[in-house]
Parts: sequence; C-alpha cells; structure tokens
Amino acid sequence: MNPSTNSAEIEAAAAAWFAKRESGDWSAADQAQLQVWLDSATACRIAFVRIVTAWERSGRLNALGAGVPSGTIPPRGAWGFAPSSTVPPSEPPQTRSKGLADPEIDVAPSMADSPPVRALSRPQFRRSMRAIGALLVIATTVGAVWYFSRDHADSYRTQIGAITTVPLSDGSKVTLNTDSQIHVELNPTMRRIRLDQGEAYFEVAKDTARSFVVEIADKRVVAVGTKFSVRRDNDDIRVLVTEGRVRIERRGVSSKAAPAQLDAGSEARTAQAAVLIDQPAPAQVEQLLSWRTGYIMFRNTALADAVADFNRYTARKIVIEDPAIAGIRIGGNFRSDDSDSFLWLLHSGFPINVEARGDRIILTKR
Repeated sequence: MNPSTNSAEIEAAAAAWFAKRESGDWSAADQAQLQVWLDSATACRIAFVRIVTAWERSGRLNALGAGVPSGTIPPRGAWGFAPSSTVPPSEPPQTRSKGLADPEIDVAPSMADSPPVRALSRPQFRRSMRAIGALLVIATTVGAVWYFSRDHADSYRTQIGAITTVPLSDGSKVTLNTDSQIHVELNPTMRRIRLDQGEAYFEVAKDTARSFVVEIADKRVVAVGTKFSVRRDNDDIRVLVTEGRVRIERRGVSSKAAPAQLDAGSEARTAQAAVLIDQPAPAQVEQLLSWRTGYIMFRNTALADAVADFNRYTARKIVIEDPAIAGIRIGGNFRSDDSDSFLWLLHSGFPINVEARGDRIILTKR
C-alpha cells in the first residue's frame, strides 16, 4: 500500500472489497488479492474488520424483515441474534448486554477466512448498505450525547468517558475531554481559566482588551483570539494551536526567560523547565484532536500507547500483561466510549487473548 494513502481512501477500499465479496461474484483469485491487501498494512485489516463488524451488528439486514408486516417492529428475539451465554464466533462482544462478562472473548481468529454471508442481489445489497449507513449515523448521534457536571458557578467537570462543550459569557467555547476539570474567572479586566486536570480545546472570542489565559501549575498559555488545545499531564502540558497564535509563559521565572511563541500548526510539550516545539503533519493534528468528535485515532500506534489512550475513557482499565505484545502497531478509528469494539478487533485481527478479571481487562499473547 502507498504510505501516503489516507484513512478515507483505506476505508473506501475496504468497503469496495467487502461489497465485491458479498455481491456473489467472488473467486479464489479475489480472495487471494484481498488477503494481499489486508496484509499490506495494519490499517487495512482494521478498516475491513470495522466494516465486517458493522455488517454483523446490523443483524444481516436482509433477514430482519422476513415474515414481518410493513411498519411492524419485530419482537426482540427475532432480530437474528440467538440467545447464548457465550459470544458467537462472528459476533462482537458488545451485542450482548453482559459485555465482557465471560472470562475470554471467543471470536474468529481471521476476518479474511470467515465464511461469506449469503449473497444478495446487487439492488438488495445496495439497500442493505444504505441501511447500515443509517444505523451508524444513528449510533454516532446517540453516542455524541455527552454530559458534564457543574460543581459551582465557575467550575466545570466531566466524568470518565464524557465530553462536553461549555459556552462562556465572553463568546468563547471550551470543549472538555474525559475526566477533565476547569475553573473559570471572567471579569471586565481579565479572562482566566485554570485547568485542574485533563484536556480542553479552547475557541477564544477575540478581545484585544483582555487576554485569554489558561493556567496549569506554574505555566500560563496566553491568547487573544485563537483556537488551541491543552492537555495536562501532572504539571507538564501539551499545547496544540490550530488557529492564531499563543505563547507559553512560566510564572515565578525571571523575566530573562523568554516565553515560547506558538503559531497555528505548532505543538509544544513541556518537560520540567524545557519547552519542546514541533510542527506535526496534518494527519497527526487530526489524530490529536479526534477526541472532540468522540473518536480515538491510531496511526501505526504501539499497542501500549493505544491502551493508555483508551484507559482515559473507561473506568475498567485494560492491562497488557504480556510485554511481547506491547509493541504491536495498530491503526484505525474507534469510538472512545466503545472499548469492547477495540478489544474485539485486537482479538480478531491480532494474536492477542482478551480476558476479563474483576475490574480489569487483561491482554496476553495468543
């Protein structure tokens, strides 16, 4: 696969392969070509598994209405998912109300070798794929309904897994990521936000008379009218500017220490007294800010880093017990509130065992 191929092109190619496989016009040569494409990059495998998962989650839509009068909702047991105490090999774990209650997820080891679904005619297939798209839109809309708690008049906090946007009285907006908290102080002479924990994206209303200051420990991120994100990691920060310009200052430091200036497209990380500035590629910027839409993006990401990211959004932590799998590289887009899909994809697309132990999910090499 061409390294410059972006995620949209990969998703489109995966959809084309899946559509061809399910159209009924499928040969051994086609299967071999599909396998070559799947083996060309981790992102290809992930994209194909995502489409297979969406198809299976839809309950194979061509069968849903069989024998049911128009306008009638089939009874719960008639949606194509047979009651079972274990996960069927072709069914991802989140279709069950118990999630990962069983000690080990039992899924098919290879998506390329799984038997094809009964072939549909081309018009039927197109109608089914449109229906799948509608279901995914509905799921995304429902999943985007987040909540937050307001501790008092000027503090805002999100729970683990929640994301929300807070409008400020000056016209600015703050989007809070999972498990984040800010303290807001606005008056006629100043605009000050204290980021107590977590991550936030700021869309600052322009006001030349009042700078917009975000405080984190002994650091200040100062803006006038701009858009940027700040992630706090203990007393260090990660700042990404998407529009305008900001500067990073340190409080209590001699005036001889010049502040770091960041233009749009720049990223800065602090490491104690040092400030490291980088110019991430557009794809990296998209990945870093994907959380605002309820997704986590991985692009050739080490499994250890991917697990650490997912653990920010769930109270039930994922633990890599076997160091041999920590360096496996993965790619793909995942809903931040759907760790079950992430785990199912790990198990079905990689040599990884997934096991629930109490309040933890354990990953080992298979």
